[in-house]
Amino acid sequence: MVGIWLFYNNYSHTTFIMVGLLPSQKKYKGRDLMRKKIAVMIFISLFSVILTGCWDILYLTNKKIINGISLDVTKDSSMMGMVRAVVLKSKGGGQFEVKDEVLQTTGDSVFNIGLKMDNMLPGTIEASKIHVIIIGEKLAKQGILSPLEGFYRNPKGNLTSNVLISEGLASDILSFENIENSPVAYGIMQMIKGAERKTNIQNQNLYSIWNQITDPGEDAMLPMIRKIKDKALVIDSTGLFHGDKYTGTMLSREESTILLLLKDKLNKLAYIEIPVKMSSGLSKPSEKEISAITFEVQKLQRSLEVSVKKNTQDIDCLIKLDLYGTINSFPSYMGQKINIDQLNQEIAETLNKQAIEVTNKLLKANCDALGIGRRLRVSHSELWKSINWENKYKEVKLNPNIQVHIRGTGVIN
Repeated sequence: MVGIWLFYNNYSHTTFIMVGLLPSQKKYKGRDLMRKKIAVMIFISLFSVILTGCWDILYLTNKKIINGISLDVTKDSSMMGMVRAVVLKSKGGGQFEVKDEVLQTTGDSVFNIGLKMDNMLPGTIEASKIHVIIIGEKLAKQGILSPLEGFYRNPKGNLTSNVLISEGLASDILSFENIENSPVAYGIMQMIKGAERKTNIQNQNLYSIWNQITDPGEDAMLPMIRKIKDKALVIDSTGLFHGDKYTGTMLSREESTILLLLKDKLNKLAYIEIPVKMSSGLSKPSEKEISAITFEVQKLQRSLEVSVKKNTQDIDCLIKLDLYGTINSFPSYMGQKINIDQLNQEIAETLNKQAIEVTNKLLKANCDALGIGRRLRVSHSELWKSINWENKYKEVKLNPNIQVHIRGTGVIN
């Protein structure tokens, strides 16, 4: 026997029918068996239609997709926010026109700015596709935790969004128009990926930054972006942080690469331009005493040891770094025989001098980017509890020791 049930869906406000079999004491014969099969087929068909129904559809044409945000501090200490929004306009026949809009407003907080932006843009703001968040250096010096708080609290926030510090106003960067035909935020994201691949900057996003600025045992370093007049944008430096505040100390591209190698953060590869003295070791000595070569780091081995002297409680940190790679550019000595051992030694001497300069900048900026405090907290917990790390860190002795191992020199020998 076939039974029919009526159901009402409170969300979609629709009524649907379900067909099933009622229990019967009679034995099924040929006709009853056929009815049973038909009823089961009807039941499966109706049930599949019900499952594929959707009551919370939101159309892309009703959304304003935010792909870039800039935050600055104004003269009256309020916050100025700018967004780049991708707006889709239907042209009919499944065709869409894409426009990259720019909006700017001020407010007391990121949440307040967001409310104003929502009233300025038609449709629903979608913030789950934010590629980049750019913070002006003046605001970054006051602290980035408060401006970023709204992004962490948003359940639809994109924790993989890249965060950068701008030299000058962040709005000047986000309002830049000369990145081919792509939205500027997307172009900046591609620039970040390229710089990360070459180990020029550290791979940082909202998730990784939160862990660093809330951890007293390690400080953050964020990529910095600047505008070259009105012609181009460039990411070629790194800003050092203490806690959630930008210290104002900046590392150049070469210094940033060296620091990342000391942190054991080699990405796909790393290029280092090195001036070396080549007065000997060549088959035909040149009159030039200094020549620039390009060393491509392909592999590294690092060890970091933190030790404490019992009597004085002085903290020493030894960073041993072995770099393996090839010489990619040595234009002054094409075709000549190269003394690999001597070249290894001269490159290592130059890199050690640069590494000392980088570690001195870390100490001066009070930026524990190497995570010395975290290791100290684990291996010397009693000492960690008894010291003020903010003051003690400046007294730490950082001793980098870099060794170079050239695997090939290409066509120069």
